[in-house]
Parts: sequence; C-alpha cells; structure tokens
Amino acid sequence: KTMSRVDKKLDGLQSSAATIDAQMAKYRDINAQTDKAAHALGVSAFTQLIVSLVVMVVAVGGAFVNFHLIALPMSEMVGSGGVLAGNFKTSEIAALVIILVEASMGLFVMETLGITHLFPPIANLEDRMRRRLLWTSATLLVILAIVEAALALMRDVLIADKQALIQSLATVPHTAVLNEGWLSGLPTAGQMLLGFILPFALAFVAIPLESLIHSLRTVGGIVVLAFIRFVAFVLRLLGHFARHGSRVLLSLYDIAIVLPLLVEKAGRRMIPTSRPVISAIDVEEARRAS
Repeated sequence: KTMSRVDKKLDGLQSSAATIDAQMAKYRDINAQTDKAAHALGVSAFTQLIVSLVVMVVAVGGAFVNFHLIALPMSEMVGSGGVLAGNFKTSEIAALVIILVEASMGLFVMETLGITHLFPPIANLEDRMRRRLLWTSATLLVILAIVEAALALMRDVLIADKQALIQSLATVPHTAVLNEGWLSGLPTAGQMLLGFILPFALAFVAIPLESLIHSLRTVGGIVVLAFIRFVAFVLRLLGHFARHGSRVLLSLYDIAIVLPLLVEKAGRRMIPTSRPVISAIDVEEARRAS
C-alpha cells in the first residue's frame, strides 16, 4: 500500500514537473523574444480582449436596464425640470451617478478581496484596514441595492398612478377589468428583485475591466506597430514610384527633345557662322556628360 501511494505521488510529481517544464520553456521563449512567443502573446491578448469586450457589453446592457429602472423615480426625488448638460435631465444624471457609485463600490470589494489588482495601494494595506474597507464597501453596496429596490417599487407606483390619471381624464370609460389577485404583484416583485440584484451584478465588472485594461495595452501596441509598418510601406511605395517615375519622365523628355535637336543640328550645318554658338544640343550633351 505504501509503495502504491508512493507510485501515485511520483506520477503526480512527474506530471507537475512536465507542466513546470512547459511553462519554463514558454518563459525562455519570451525572454529570447522569439517570433513564436510574440505570436502566442499577441493571440492570448486578442483573446482576452474579445472576451472582456463581450462581458463588458453585457455589463453595459445591465447598466442600461438599471438606468431606465431608476430614472423615472429619480425624477420625483430630484425634480425633472432641471437640465444640466445638453439634453440630460438632472434625474438622469443622478441615476447615472448612482450606477457609477455601485460599480465603484464593487470595484473596491474586488480589490480588497484580492481578486483584482487595479489599485496597488489597496493591496499593500494591512489586513485589518483592508477588512474595514471591505465591510464598508459591501455595506454601501447593499444599501444602494436596497435603495434601487425601493426606487423600482416607486417606479411601479408612479406608472400605476399615471395610468389611473389617464383613465380618469379619458372621455370613454375603460372597460377592462384589472386582475387584483396575486398575479398583479408579480411585475412589482420582479422589478424590486431586479433592482436589488443588478448592483451586485455590476460589482463583478471589475474582473473583465482589469482584463480589458491589461490586454488593451498589448493589443494597442500591436495595432500601433502594424499602423507604423503600414505607413512605412506606403511611404516606401511612394518613394519607389517617385524614383522610377522621374526616370520615366527623363526618358520621355529625351524622346521629345530628339526631333528639335536634329532640326537645330541640321540648321547649323546649313547656315555657317563665324562665332561659336552655344546651342541646345551642346547643353544637352554637356548635361549627359555630367
């Protein structure tokens, strides 16, 4: 039995040693800056970037739903008449601030738990201080979730009051019969549950955000390098076109100037002169000689 246990442990040790050897081989390739290691790092960064972007898009969708869930009741709390920036109302900006505060509290919770490492000073805190920060952030997050659940309930009440007012002002009486049973409370309960859960869901945005930041740095460097290489290729191509184009223009000029030079040379032979005349053909021959 002892030998069988030793055999199992040795097998586990060999598998672990093989994994360590593979990781060390990758580390040596990275230090040697080989093309294979650079390609592997680039592919890994692109994969992390795509996955992080997908998760961030889902988180933005949740934040959008959360925003519309609390925007209407916030207009009753802070007023709907004020406009701060452009067409944004005060209530909309207040709802957006609440969502951002929830995301910040979730980020602090993840940092104090050691899941993310976006803020090194938080990781360097003492355990006692970090636990205090954890409990403070978690408490604020729970309070904000309860506030959102209350705002969701308030939103349902406001919508019901608005519908009742519209029905009371309508000329034709409303003939539909409302269901006063327990099913009528399901939408309200669902909105309250959604308003309570969404802040905790937004708290996990810190994980894909950290992956997005780290992968974006590598992918951004690759994209910038590819853009610089593309610009260098275009400039080199333009340089080749300019050089060979100038040669073609010189050849065309030589072809076009042949007939006038022949006419001038024939005229010089027919008309004798006593003084030397510097003609265009002499200039052209001097240019060719130089």
